[in-house]
Amino acid sequence: MLSRVLLKDILSARNQRFLANALFQYLDELAEPENMAVFVEIKRGQVGEFLFQHGSPAAISLYPETFWTWVSQFDTSDGLIPLAINTCQWQYTQVMGTDSYVFMLDNHPDVRTYLIIENFQLDKLEQTNQTHYLDTLQVIAARWQCVRAETEAAKEFKQRDIKEAKYLDVIKQRELFIDNMKLVQEVAVEISNPTSLDELYRIVVEVIRDKLGFDRATFMLLDIKKRCFNGTYGTNQQGQTVSEHHTQYDLHQLEETYINALFEGKENLVIVEEAPLYMAGKVIGQGWNGMLILRDDNEIIGWIAMDNYINRTPITSYQRQMLESFGSLLSQIYIRKRQEQNVRMLHASMVELSRCMTVSEVCKSAVTFAINRLGIDRFAVFLTDKDCTHMQGTWGTDIQGNVVDESYYRSDTVDRAIVQAAQTNPNDVVFEESVPIYHDFHIVGFGWTAMTMLVSNSGEPIAFIAADNLIKRSPLTHQLREVIRMFASNLTEVLLRTRAQQAIHELNDNLEKEVKARTRELQKANEQLETMAKLDPLTRLGNRRMLESLLEQLCFEGDDSPNCYGLILVDIDHFGLYNNCYGHMQGDIALMRIGSILQKYTQAEREVFCRIGGEEFALLVSSQNAEQVASLAESIRERIEKENILHEENSIHNSLTVSVGFSVMELNQSQFSFDKLYRSADKSLYKAKNKGRNQVIGTVSLLEGV
Repeated sequence: MLSRVLLKDILSARNQRFLANALFQYLDELAEPENMAVFVEIKRGQVGEFLFQHGSPAAISLYPETFWTWVSQFDTSDGLIPLAINTCQWQYTQVMGTDSYVFMLDNHPDVRTYLIIENFQLDKLEQTNQTHYLDTLQVIAARWQCVRAETEAAKEFKQRDIKEAKYLDVIKQRELFIDNMKLVQEVAVEISNPTSLDELYRIVVEVIRDKLGFDRATFMLLDIKKRCFNGTYGTNQQGQTVSEHHTQYDLHQLEETYINALFEGKENLVIVEEAPLYMAGKVIGQGWNGMLILRDDNEIIGWIAMDNYINRTPITSYQRQMLESFGSLLSQIYIRKRQEQNVRMLHASMVELSRCMTVSEVCKSAVTFAINRLGIDRFAVFLTDKDCTHMQGTWGTDIQGNVVDESYYRSDTVDRAIVQAAQTNPNDVVFEESVPIYHDFHIVGFGWTAMTMLVSNSGEPIAFIAADNLIKRSPLTHQLREVIRMFASNLTEVLLRTRAQQAIHELNDNLEKEVKARTRELQKANEQLETMAKLDPLTRLGNRRMLESLLEQLCFEGDDSPNCYGLILVDIDHFGLYNNCYGHMQGDIALMRIGSILQKYTQAEREVFCRIGGEEFALLVSSQNAEQVASLAESIRERIEKENILHEENSIHNSLTVSVGFSVMELNQSQFSFDKLYRSADKSLYKAKNKGRNQVIGTVSLLEGV
């Protein structure tokens, strides 16, 4: 009979090894077989091994292939099967004892499991007088199958838990990504209106550290003409914001990975793992190092250098996406701020210079403005004749930085390389670095010197302006050269005008023509600025300001007769998925391509497609009936689909598509309401999206009786 101890061991077993040991122990005590083993049926092409063994049983490789066909016919655990009755023509006695048996432990088709017993001592079995030994084997076989089923179930539960854990982790990471994108938008709003570019540099470094959660950052500006990069603000080893304006490095000091990303690659974010971390050119640790590249179309503005020196926290894929999104927004903010600052500077300098009544006053005002407003150490203006034979001093700066009268200075045109370069490249800022700095023909220091020759529209030389960094030793950046160039343009204009005003009695007629010409040029420049302000910089379509201007013109038309007004709204389907799949750079390219298409569908003079959202565009038309507007809307949708911009994440088409909603209303001009027209078109757009996207839906409202 089955002992209680053995029965307890069998029923409490939770793994097959424990059961195999109990089985071997039971059979060993029962009949002392020579060898025993548990093995799984061998499939074709497999190499078999014993799962568990007792003694040294014959290797499975000695079993003939016909054995597996023969033994598979015994599909139950009813008893021991003597190998002596095998029909597979196997001379098993050559590798194991005569009294050898096989027993079916598990008949599961995927894991058919057998027990082999070699040299089973039947006489000892009879001596023990245990007639129910086979019952024990059947109990063990049943438990074996239960353990196998429990193990499989446990694996299934574990796989389910793993899938659930991955799903929950994906949801958590997705929520984190959404939070990061919201944070990027909040940060972009925070840095969108700095008082100056220099403040923007500082704010960016601080928000990357304090808001986006990165250890250290430095805002670097690229000067491609000088093949160098200049610092602005950065983070020191203690995590504090410090000025880096004094730093200037050659491009060749960058690692090759970064240089390739700047000039050969299209990616905006490069991360190098296990990189040396630097501070003031010295290695201070190891971690990841990153470069967030800022671009104005194909022109490289600079980059944000980042690392994890303080906390050594690894960077995640979601943080990378967050940085790329932030870099795109920062580039736009920087470009806009640079344009605003340049316009303000031009305006301020023009106001300052235009108050002067004589050439001498203009020159003094120019030097004062350059020192106080442009941040230049020393500045001077030298007048010259049309043949550029001499340089006549006006006002300049002494070696202490004071504005002084230098009308005493006069010399023939100095035969120096920088003067020759200025004459060869009029209106351009030429410079030399690490050269002697002169004052009244004497060397007073070393640094950079810059010079520009001012010429009239006809190319006649007017004056030279010169600048250097004798006092503060600050580097000559690309931004500063651009500011000097624009300031020189203003100075040229004011000098020409003032010189003409001084000769007003002789050249009164010519002066009047010159003023009118200049006024027209200014008006044209203002019109160009106004036009630029109404254009979306990415798609070159109109923006909301353009739409407001069109509405203002429409509302002030004098004719109050009935007219058809139409509004077409175009929305790119699943554009967020497109950005996630292909990146924001490809997203911008897709927007530009679609903008180019939409540009071709404006016919009348005042018809302008306007970008009113990230991927939403609007076209306001008048004097077109409902059929014409519907045809135009369908033509736009079909043309964008035929552009075949690949979008594998688009569930409705393998390329970018758009949903179009339009509204047509027949109204008297005094009854015109853009809000009402927009709400109607927006509802149509909403229906187009709900009905499967990539389609056109519109509404038409005509006057009664028409």
